[in-house]
Amino acid sequence: MTGKSAGNRIEKGWWSYLVFLGALAACLLIGACSDGSQWRYDPGISAPPAAFSATSGNGLVSLHWQPATGAANFVYNVYYATSPGVTVDNGAKIPDVQGTSATVTGLTNDVTYYFVVTAVDASGESKASVEIASAPTPPGPFLQSDLQGDWRFTALVSGAGAGWMRGTVAIDAAGNVAVTSFLDSSGGAAAPANLFTTMSILPDGTVLQSGAAAGFHGNLSANLFKDTLVGIAASGAGSRLMAILQKQVSGVTFSSADIKGTGKLVAGPLTFVYHQIASGANQEWEYAAGQIGQDQSATYASVKAPTARQLPAAGGKATSWSITADGIVTETPIAGVQPQPAALLSHGVMSADKMTVVGAMTDANGAFVLRIVQMIHPPSTLLTATSYLPGDLLGSYGVNSLVSGANPLWAYGVMNVDAAGQAGFSSYLNSNSVLTAPVAFTLAVDQQGALTDAADASYNGKLSFSKDLLVSTRTDAAGGSALDISLKK
Repeated sequence: MTGKSAGNRIEKGWWSYLVFLGALAACLLIGACSDGSQWRYDPGISAPPAAFSATSGNGLVSLHWQPATGAANFVYNVYYATSPGVTVDNGAKIPDVQGTSATVTGLTNDVTYYFVVTAVDASGESKASVEIASAPTPPGPFLQSDLQGDWRFTALVSGAGAGWMRGTVAIDAAGNVAVTSFLDSSGGAAAPANLFTTMSILPDGTVLQSGAAAGFHGNLSANLFKDTLVGIAASGAGSRLMAILQKQVSGVTFSSADIKGTGKLVAGPLTFVYHQIASGANQEWEYAAGQIGQDQSATYASVKAPTARQLPAAGGKATSWSITADGIVTETPIAGVQPQPAALLSHGVMSADKMTVVGAMTDANGAFVLRIVQMIHPPSTLLTATSYLPGDLLGSYGVNSLVSGANPLWAYGVMNVDAAGQAGFSSYLNSNSVLTAPVAFTLAVDQQGALTDAADASYNGKLSFSKDLLVSTRTDAAGGSALDISLKK
């Protein structure tokens, strides 16, 4: 063998080896080998979908889950039955679902169904997700037309991009939302894209949004006016948002009589409590009680928070309240009185029933604050005529929660409370994809509608005068500050 022919063989051998390595690399990186190749890259079967949740409707249940991780093109199988313990073998199957949601129709109202979902790709079918239960419900008192009208909104963002937002929106008959005015804590006048899109309402009062804002989950109040909508959503990476929308009800006007006491000969001072949560420079909840006199001046009786607070004006008159004819409440300091509250209502919105004021503001320390003020009784109602009993809590509530702190969080669910005040969740989901509901707890109510939980000293709650709204603040298990707003269904 000549040196030249030997060299040619070596050169060809190296070339063949390089071609083999290139083919192997393509196989491993992009799965380009044939199905029978021993070098074929197999990512394995996917993990089951996470954050599986359900919303019931009339004869149907809508299911939602997070995309499975792994291959780029998954389809999903849904399995369901009327008994727990659903598997791929015993459940009715809805195969090859595209996307991350499905609506199961043809179900019987008031019957509980159990659901699991699996992910399917070329490697096979994943294990089943956690099992969830939901019962279809007959048409309720809520209609799409309940959303139509002009609304004022107040919102707080915790976590990244902390701040507050407020403004007005118009919602048309199809649920399309147009932002007609806007202001945020940095002075911005342009609303974020997809803050509100097209809203739809389910018969039980659950409100959802379409498109890029599909993460929004809200509840509409069931009171006479159906004028309060509370929702939570993501507001960008690491951001958690709570929005409170209040409908401007035609024919309802406001006056100073709505925010002042009526003297000892009638009902006395106008008593109130407020719950608030802060983000940014301070990330704590705060709970306070006070009263407003005939002169529209407010006196604080108590202030609580995870860290100590000074009582504004040391129990004396601290602020003066005013209101416009369209229900905007302003709180101003009384000259010379110290100490002043750290945060003052500058643009609080009074509800149509005149029992709630919602406002967002920046406090004296630069923190962003969302506050809900609840009147304990109307100005003209005698204190002896106002009573609250444990049975007033009885019912099912749509709950929306915002947590501020080192681990900002949103959560929503359905809470059921019995006549003895025992409360537990029948469904739950938070922004960490946790489906495990908080443990059951027991609420006690006093004669002014204040709520306590004997097992949680941080819990402060208030049942509304109309007994359909429950607002509370607390410290969660991770040390974060939580604001919970619950609307009776």
